[in-house]
Amino acid sequence: MAFLCVSCAEPDEQATDIVEETESASAEETTYPRPDIPKTDFGGEKFVILYPGWGLYNDYFFAEEQTGEQMNDAIYKRTVNVEEYLSIDIDTFTPGYIEKIMPAVKASVLGGLDDYQLVLTHCIQDLSNMMISGYLLDWNKVPHINWDAMYWNQTIKDTLSIYGRLYYAASSYMIADPNGFLFNKQMVEEYNLGNPYALVKEGKWTLDRLNEMAQAVSGDLDGDGKYTVEDLYGLAAEADWMLISFMYGCDQLMVKRDETGEYVLDMYNDKMLSITEKLYNLFHNGNQTYLWSYGAPEDNILRINSGRVLFNIIPIHTCKIYRQSEVDFGILPFPKYDEAQEKYITLDWGGLMCIPTTAVNLDLIGMTNELLAYESLSTTIPAYYDVLLTGKFARDEESVDMLNIIYSSVVYDYGMNYCGFEGGFNPLFYMIPQLIAQGKSTDLSSLYSRNEKTAHKVLERISEKMKDVP
Repeated sequence: MAFLCVSCAEPDEQATDIVEETESASAEETTYPRPDIPKTDFGGEKFVILYPGWGLYNDYFFAEEQTGEQMNDAIYKRTVNVEEYLSIDIDTFTPGYIEKIMPAVKASVLGGLDDYQLVLTHCIQDLSNMMISGYLLDWNKVPHINWDAMYWNQTIKDTLSIYGRLYYAASSYMIADPNGFLFNKQMVEEYNLGNPYALVKEGKWTLDRLNEMAQAVSGDLDGDGKYTVEDLYGLAAEADWMLISFMYGCDQLMVKRDETGEYVLDMYNDKMLSITEKLYNLFHNGNQTYLWSYGAPEDNILRINSGRVLFNIIPIHTCKIYRQSEVDFGILPFPKYDEAQEKYITLDWGGLMCIPTTAVNLDLIGMTNELLAYESLSTTIPAYYDVLLTGKFARDEESVDMLNIIYSSVVYDYGMNYCGFEGGFNPLFYMIPQLIAQGKSTDLSSLYSRNEKTAHKVLERISEKMKDVP
């Protein structure tokens, strides 16, 4: 198993480096270049992490004591290793759900208080608001951070920086939260659909191939003349946020930089129109796809463990619900747009890291973040892969390879991370689940026309306000 940095930049190169390093080594034997951080005595100074009670933060980031459970103890070990090396006290505080983070940061900054040394966020909620309000410190001002190290994400600097400043970062400390596919191995053999793993490795796992395979599997099992949750399908998915990952899997972001370096909307183009048509055909042309609404009762949901679906779309971390499944399944990344696309790409639905402007001891902050990132490579990342994915859920070596591809290819998007909940952007961001899956429409032109002006204003507002933010 290659213990990948889940938010590494340059995924192809990084993945190759780590695979080569770990192929012949166990988790206990694996070592990485230690950061150039001297052993320091901060005299027990507090390092407080503010975080929302949301997502993976609830289960996979913090541990108060050893319990004998591998992931918990890996988290605990990481914390203790950093605390002892720097003679600090790492503490945590959560004010509640995601909307509580900005008020907590605002109160601390406006009060001139050094309450938090690190803030963990949602992937969208208030990210741009905290940034344009001047509540956050530019990561480039933090000493002791080695951005070239394998445990820091460099691509995020190109994606989320503005005017050369970076207010959000991700390291190996941040466990990514991507979506992916599960597939029924027995059904693949029964319908003679080839080897999905080989398709991925050969670069042939595309939207068109997904459509072909899904269309080969459908059936009115109960013979009532209707296609319901009791029947057989090629694809089953919740018709909501997870479907957005199709767009990113096709290397289509919401926003790009223009020739002047400014961020501009990039949602209406030939590729996006083609994606719209392909997904409409997948969802609605034929009886191969079963979609259910967000919050649907369990008896209206069709999962891979039913044995009646070829492909399921899931958040990867929810594989745990299939622990007792009798169905033999494999794991795949989201398909590419076409074979010409170089890489498989995965949107990270996890949070980011930021620092309040009133944080005082930047040496403490830089050293601690550098060591937390480094320690994660040999403690929490192996535990997360081994215990939560590989050891209990991924049932073959090929699935492990797929996980390496998924977690080494996570991306971020200025439009999603900074604008996803904003007027104009929200309907465009949810275009796939709402327009295509729920609305059964391919009229991207009308949707874009209704929201383009407002979306442009959002980008202009952020750009103008950030000119005055240090």
